[in-house]
Amino acid sequence: MATAIRYNEAKSGGVIHARLAVAVRVERALLTLRYVAYVFMAAVSVAVDEPGLLYTLLIAGAAALMHNIFVHVVLSFRAYHLFVSPFNFALYLCRYCLLIAITGGAASPFVSILLFLLIGYHLYVPQASKGFQVAFLACAGYSFTVLIGWVTVGMDWTHFPLYANLLYIAFGGWLMNIMSRVIQQLDYEARRQAVALQSSESTLRAILDHAAHPILVFDEHNFITDANDSACAFLGAPREKLLGKRFQSYVFDDGSLQDSFAELNESGALDQEMLLIPHDRTERNVEIHIHSFLNKNSRFFVVLFHDITEQKEFEEASRMAKIKLEEANSELQRVVALRMEFYANVANKLRSPLSAMLGFTDMLLDEHPGELNEEQRKALHSCRRSIMRIFGLIEEAFASDTSSSESADAKKTAGFTDMEETL
Repeated sequence: MATAIRYNEAKSGGVIHARLAVAVRVERALLTLRYVAYVFMAAVSVAVDEPGLLYTLLIAGAAALMHNIFVHVVLSFRAYHLFVSPFNFALYLCRYCLLIAITGGAASPFVSILLFLLIGYHLYVPQASKGFQVAFLACAGYSFTVLIGWVTVGMDWTHFPLYANLLYIAFGGWLMNIMSRVIQQLDYEARRQAVALQSSESTLRAILDHAAHPILVFDEHNFITDANDSACAFLGAPREKLLGKRFQSYVFDDGSLQDSFAELNESGALDQEMLLIPHDRTERNVEIHIHSFLNKNSRFFVVLFHDITEQKEFEEASRMAKIKLEEANSELQRVVALRMEFYANVANKLRSPLSAMLGFTDMLLDEHPGELNEEQRKALHSCRRSIMRIFGLIEEAFASDTSSSESADAKKTAGFTDMEETL
């Protein structure tokens, strides 16, 4: 049902309009031709002083004038459908029959004009179903014209050209009927292909508009010829405003743009990152894929681009974080080195007097200055243990700080490595 409706729409909207256009052009040409005939008949009427001929020219001129008035009315009111109406056909038939009647009736040399009438009717209205009726009316009009002539001059049933002309008109009608069927079949196929093409174009447009990525098409002169809805939203402009714009006007030129498009024209394809500037003048980083194709012997380019602005911003933020992390790690290493140096200085300053005290205590315990009683020995041993405990605490604190610093450095380095891998 939907296909039939589309066929009818195609017929009424396309084919009939084309037929009317042909009819209007033909009628304008015939109108001009009739006015030229007026001038010729006027010249003949002035040059020849014969009452019968003048009467004939007057009748022919009056009939043509009535037809011209009808054509002027149709053109003035733009009622072009009347050109393909039965009324216009009847006007032509009456005029041609009148022309045949005043030029000899059955012996008229203008009988073949009825065949042109059949051809013209099928050109205006190619309906095979009415071909027989039109041929019958032409034969009937010719026969009636001959009979009227015979009423005035007498019957002549043995006039062979009469039957030959009737057969000639009938054969022409039959032939035009066959041609009308062929034309109807061709029109049907043309409408079917037009509907299929329109449906295919509608499907492609729907697919194009529902694509997630922006898609543009521009010609070999760099003018945009089509854009999907995603491209319109991305560039911040309606399709009507994008069409006719240069594609390069939306691309930031960093000095290599001309080389890139030269490569595109040479190879027919281009894949690279570019900076687009939509109508709101914001900068958008995109990955562009351009490929060329031919359409009606013209070269076009289809552009598909993917917005990577957020990805670029994340990469830039990651790069800055990496730089800051490197600076923090360098500062941490410097602080650790200063702290280790401080601990080493403190330890050295403490070890020297403690070592002297330990050596002096050991010398006393060895009784180099003299003998010691029991209480003195106990006191010296207690002093020696205290010194050794202080040494142990210093060594323990220094070793603990060193190991914790190394562990912290290792953790920082591991974290830095993990972050580098993540980035």
